[in-house]
Amino acid sequence: MKEVRGCSMRSAVGFLSRRTIVGQPQLKEDFQRRRLAGCSSLYKKDMLGHFGCVNAIEFSNNGGQWLVSGGDDRRVLLWHMEKAIHSRAKPIKLKGEHLSNIFCLAFDSTNKRVFSGGNDEQVILHDVERGETLNVFLHDDAVYGLSVSPVNDNVFASSSDDGRVLIWDTREPPHGEPFCLANYPSAFHSVMFNPVEPRLLATANSKEGVGLWDIRKPRSSLLRYGGSLSLQSAMSVRFNSMGTQLLALRRRLPPVLYELHSRLPSFQFDNQGYFNSCTMKSCCFAGDQDQYILSGSDDFNLYMWRIPSDPEAGGPGRVVNGAFMVLKGHRSIVNQVRFNPHTYMICSSGVEKVIKVWSPYQQPDSVGDLEGLVEDKSRSLYTHEEYISLVLNSGSGLSHDYVSQSVQEDPRMMAFFDSLVRREIEGWSSDSDSDLSEGAILQLQARKPSCYVSSSSSSTILIIDMHR
Repeated sequence: MKEVRGCSMRSAVGFLSRRTIVGQPQLKEDFQRRRLAGCSSLYKKDMLGHFGCVNAIEFSNNGGQWLVSGGDDRRVLLWHMEKAIHSRAKPIKLKGEHLSNIFCLAFDSTNKRVFSGGNDEQVILHDVERGETLNVFLHDDAVYGLSVSPVNDNVFASSSDDGRVLIWDTREPPHGEPFCLANYPSAFHSVMFNPVEPRLLATANSKEGVGLWDIRKPRSSLLRYGGSLSLQSAMSVRFNSMGTQLLALRRRLPPVLYELHSRLPSFQFDNQGYFNSCTMKSCCFAGDQDQYILSGSDDFNLYMWRIPSDPEAGGPGRVVNGAFMVLKGHRSIVNQVRFNPHTYMICSSGVEKVIKVWSPYQQPDSVGDLEGLVEDKSRSLYTHEEYISLVLNSGSGLSHDYVSQSVQEDPRMMAFFDSLVRREIEGWSSDSDSDLSEGAILQLQARKPSCYVSSSSSSTILIIDMHR
């Protein structure tokens, strides 16, 4: 075997992902588990390819060799992770392009097809090998969540702003009527099939909170999680790999963990500095046994908590105070995070145009360390006045015209989300008329960016909802 210098993706992560240890399959898992458990931070590297906010990322199944991503630039990009890490290959752009922001993505179990959904009220089915569009499934409103059945690649679920969760069969005629599992007056932000019991699905609703559904009993949930606090604004829900636990995100509340058949939380997870208010985010489990959870935050950091093995930990409120790891390096709000259990690689994205790759193994041109001793170059939040000045002086508003195809940081977009963060910190009402609102600025510009679709008085909330 040719010697490879350094602890790079090729020499460590790539090796581990392909290595079969005869007679001792647990050796690799034990090694990776111990390595992550001994870290205080992780190495990090940026992948550049998008021209706007990156709203959705998903690893492929059975090893996570690929990552698919989508965002405000309306393009679905496919990354070969090892080649992308080594800067040998740019992402592949799939030919099917959305008409507005992309909010959600999903691979089928074979990784031969990718589903993408977004603000243009449609789900596009892509052929990965040829990049062609195989089918388009029209909705009545923006599509926020997608999940492919774990036992049938032809069946997928979508959650939408129109308050419906629909079950589709790709073998049916494109304009056929899908099966309606749920129909609420409020938006469904997330949906996921249980990986072990495919008749069960979990949902996150903007007003009705987190629910469990049986496909055999549509229109009425089996369980509403949260007990007396079930009516919460939920934005993300994920099953663990065994289908026995659910992890959920709720607006202005810490991440929460539920046992499958229990209404009450097993644990909630908090840390000083963590907050989730300004944007739509996702969460995920991490570790070879789903012993960690991950969530991005409005403070530009990515938080990892360890799930206690003692069911009585956390006291009466069962709140786990103190993250296992706080990953610093993003320059704006972190919305999306996914973990690859085969390589122990984490990918995260959000307001920035980058996808950040985190790993316990050093990669070519990566920065940081495993002890958290390397200081990141932090930046100050833009003030409200600086944000207004940037927009007014740009001559184009917060335009989503990507003709320039720039992957460089956009100060106007960063300043806009800084303004939202400041509003939350200062406790301003989102529909207050005490300050120049985004709607007012856009009226001054007489231009309306493609992803900001509301001119109502509470435009800030609607703008937030459209930035997944």
